[in-house]
Amino acid sequence: MKATTINTSGHVWHFIQTGGLVQLQITSIDDILNLDKLDPKLWIALTCPVKGLEFSEETLSLLDTDKNGRVRVPEILEAVSFIKKYFKRPDVIMSEGDSIPIDALSDELFACGHSPHDSAISVLNIVEKPDATSISLDDVSVQEKLFSPSVFNGDGVLPPDAAKDDLSVSVIKDIIACTGGADDISGVKGVTREQFASFFNDLRAIKEWRENAQSNASEIFFLKYETDAAASAYMKVRDKINDYYLRCSIDYYNNDVAAVLRKKEEEVFTEENELVPEQLALLPLARASADGTLSLGEAVNPAWRADMDAFSAGVVAALFGKEKSSLSESEWRKIEADFAPYMAWYAARPENSAGNLSLERMYEILASDAETLIAAYLDEEEKHPPIALATLDLRKMILFRRDFVRLLKNFVSFEHFYGSEECAIFQCGTLYIDGRSCELCFKVTDAAKHASMSPLSQCYLLYCTCTRPENAETMSIAAMVSAGSRDNLIVGRNGLFIDRQGRDWDATITKIVENPISIREAFWSPYKKLARMVQERAAKAAATAENKVTAQMSSAVEKPDQAIPNQTAESAKKMFDVGTIAALGVAISGFAAVISSILALIFKQWWMPPVFIIGLLLIISLPSMILAWMKLRQRNIAPILDASGWAVNGNVKINIPLGTLLTQTGSRPKGSKLNGFDPYAQKSFPVKRVILCVILLAAVVGAVVLVVKSGDIFSAVENAKNFFTKTIPSFFTKKIES
Repeated sequence: MKATTINTSGHVWHFIQTGGLVQLQITSIDDILNLDKLDPKLWIALTCPVKGLEFSEETLSLLDTDKNGRVRVPEILEAVSFIKKYFKRPDVIMSEGDSIPIDALSDELFACGHSPHDSAISVLNIVEKPDATSISLDDVSVQEKLFSPSVFNGDGVLPPDAAKDDLSVSVIKDIIACTGGADDISGVKGVTREQFASFFNDLRAIKEWRENAQSNASEIFFLKYETDAAASAYMKVRDKINDYYLRCSIDYYNNDVAAVLRKKEEEVFTEENELVPEQLALLPLARASADGTLSLGEAVNPAWRADMDAFSAGVVAALFGKEKSSLSESEWRKIEADFAPYMAWYAARPENSAGNLSLERMYEILASDAETLIAAYLDEEEKHPPIALATLDLRKMILFRRDFVRLLKNFVSFEHFYGSEECAIFQCGTLYIDGRSCELCFKVTDAAKHASMSPLSQCYLLYCTCTRPENAETMSIAAMVSAGSRDNLIVGRNGLFIDRQGRDWDATITKIVENPISIREAFWSPYKKLARMVQERAAKAAATAENKVTAQMSSAVEKPDQAIPNQTAESAKKMFDVGTIAALGVAISGFAAVISSILALIFKQWWMPPVFIIGLLLIISLPSMILAWMKLRQRNIAPILDASGWAVNGNVKINIPLGTLLTQTGSRPKGSKLNGFDPYAQKSFPVKRVILCVILLAAVVGAVVLVVKSGDIFSAVENAKNFFTKTIPSFFTKKIES
């Protein structure tokens, strides 16, 4: 780890180098408060998604002010400005916690018009903690207390339950019924000061309009106290009665027009139009009579009979007597004339919300102390900080205290990923599969984007579908493998995934992105490929031979006469040409000469055979190892994070030392003991015997080489004797001593 220091605009930044990545080291509150002065090119990430991370989604949503599903650099800087403004002691955020001391809250005003300090005290009083020295996340989460309709919460809406006397409760309900009310933060209806003032002004306007009638009361209220009820009954049937007399006059004046009107009436009763009460009400009040008299009995349209009965009882009976059963047009015109002053006065009635109440209720409310009492309740409501807005801002401050620094160490820098004991927020858990644990696992939210981006990472990736049987929950992950062998990693193999909350998931491999795993694995890769190729060829040859034998046996059973071979032809096939035998002998002799020359060169000195073997291994394995080494140095998780919605600004490499830590293979605990006896052990390969045979074969070949070189059998024997009795024992003696 290498550290550097940069001084920018008076603040000294400290950078560290881990895994080849140079990143900011966040150690003090000054580092955070001066982030607006740090060049964004030095930030490791420029955006991160709101969803799919091992981080509070609520906090990320608060940071995502434009609600586009991502947190960007400007929004991080906006949060820094929020911390500067509303924290009196911003250094409290350097230590994680779900509460803020009261003395760390500033006196700057929220948008709701109250300071964090005063709002916190109000909240603590509501939750019955007046002596608390800090406000916690639980305090601003007590919905049943903070958002109860019986609590003055400062949102400017007064619900009926907040009033303490029955009179105010009933009047507030009247105001809500007349004005529609407003939604309180508790979810119930209440009244605002504007609705309260408008309601009582409307009451006074109607009272003033009513009192203005006293100057002409005898004409307006000609039926005294029954005038209002009679006028209401009169206004309901006035237009319908006028329509009746108009039809009577038309029927008398013009028979053609009367016929047209009757035809229109008949159309209502046709089969195409099923008669309903609404259609019946459209028909005339009664059939036109020749004398123009309106019957007030059974001849009235049934849809208007109730209203006409009320009119007869309240108006006709009051003016002409209870025995009146019909009404002439002249009598009707007298009724209109009697009601003319009332209708002129009524037309001047103020059109407002209070008009829905009866006059008696209006006078009762105005005569009571309801206006004074409700005004006092509204004053008390407005004295309290708006709990709705203040609670949101206080909650935001508490969440920032708990989460903001941790986010910066996974956004501005990747401190938690490189070298920290805490996992990065994009690491979703650990995958256990094939005797190893893979700790670098990513949630996959966009499979199509992952498919195009992940191969660029140069990482060996396992895509798995994870399920929890108890609730049928599913999740897709991508796990990086950086240790062990790939031999048993195949699509369809099952494993176990443990998420960051400790929950276990059934994991199944659905896709593999092939890349080098380690240099050690690359060393054995050519031999494993050769072994697989030999196995495949052998299996193919065995299958071919088996098919051939099966075919011959089937032929012998089905056609035994044709299965007897021609002995003469078979004998002829077995005859070899003498020239062919000579040619083969020459080839074998030449091959033996070449082998002899190579062996002579190898066994020229005692140390040359092992060097030759090592060189041969390197010739086979070195290209694969070099290619693996180059790709392992290029491993970069930036494409994987980009596929998950990040915008990674740095070269987030996973070098070989870091890769070995991210995937662990199984090993026995230190100090544990192993009982080597296995009653079902398979017979092992005779390694020692093979080595002994190789040494003996090398000795024989060496002797042949010595004979060839010396040309004298006796000197060759003497040299061989010296080789076996002196050189070899001396060599092993030195090895044992060393």
